[in-house]
Amino acid sequence: MLELYLFINPIGSTCYHSEQIIMKLATELQNKIRFRFIPFLNLATTASMMEENSIPLNDLSLRNQVYHQAYQASLDYKAALFQGKKRGRKFLLDLQHEIIDKNSIYSEELVHQIAVNCNLDHEMFNHDRHSEFTINSFHQDMQMAAEMNVETFPTIVVYNLNGVDCGVSLTECTSYQLLSDLCTGKMNDLLDEPSRTKQSRNHSNPNLHIL
Repeated sequence: MLELYLFINPIGSTCYHSEQIIMKLATELQNKIRFRFIPFLNLATTASMMEENSIPLNDLSLRNQVYHQAYQASLDYKAALFQGKKRGRKFLLDLQHEIIDKNSIYSEELVHQIAVNCNLDHEMFNHDRHSEFTINSFHQDMQMAAEMNVETFPTIVVYNLNGVDCGVSLTECTSYQLLSDLCTGKMNDLLDEPSRTKQSRNHSNPNLHIL
């Protein structure tokens, strides 16, 4: 079974699109894919969020606000996941739908309304979204990202590709066809060609990286 890890900004439009791609692919490949959406945040991704929303990069106050919203949204998502993967994923998708599709502003009220709609235990969720355990869990995700050489979002890391003995990462993963080709083995010749070095294989597609 394929293992897919998508590193995301939980309130980013590009990541929202990539999630839709993975869920569509998982449906089409039926039981051949297991996937996780993992929140990821650093200084570079904060700048990316600001550019995506046409926010001046030199505005430190807005930079801090953008970072805080993405950070707290990451903890909110982690807290929702503690009540089950399906509920956690629904919480994430509903939050993104409100912010991206309906142009809602991230707020405490919005988060709690979505939690109610997802049938989350309100008291448990409110505690977990601010707990040290959740913060530590998020830091573990960041450590996983570092081990997989993830530097930006959305990045997909794929393991257990048939006939490929290494992990593969795909940055700026907004193409359904490219991800489908990767997961169905149509790119194996590129990944496994013995006469080519790891560096030259990476160069063949600048968004495709051998781990």
